[in-house]
Amino acid sequence: MWKRKTLHECATELEQISSKFRRAHLGLGYDSEAAKQAALNSSSAEGVEILRILALAIRSEQDQDNIPSIITSVGALNRNFEEDKWAGFRESYAPPPSAIDGFEPLPLREALNKIAHADGPKSGYFADPENHDLILFGKLGNKWWAAIISIPNLCRVVKELPDAPVPTA
Repeated sequence: MWKRKTLHECATELEQISSKFRRAHLGLGYDSEAAKQAALNSSSAEGVEILRILALAIRSEQDQDNIPSIITSVGALNRNFEEDKWAGFRESYAPPPSAIDGFEPLPLREALNKIAHADGPKSGYFADPENHDLILFGKLGNKWWAAIISIPNLCRVVKELPDAPVPTA
């Protein structure tokens, strides 16, 4: 992993991590289950780190009017999700999220908010050769929500934004 300096570098690195994760999930190029699990674990941890960096940096830049808020969808959102259905939904999910009843388009900023506020243990993913979707659940007030975020679409939309530096730790 390299030191990220800009939003676009984060998006490029996230694309690479997503590709590694999908290959591991599909068992492509791994000689053992241990090697596959190691790749899944490391790419998952790296991906979460970058998603958190992007969530903080982009929202901050938008709050300061340094980059525009855009309404391009990066997934789908259900604002009134039934809490007891999260496990079944996570296990049965298949793309595209736009085809799921009760879900509406999820713009970038709201997707970043969902990343920042998701209930990690309930969340999951869907991965195949073309798709890598996060399946997130959380609560706003007393209402549960479910969000599907396409990692490839999120990366594409971030690269469409004006580039900006990211904070360094």
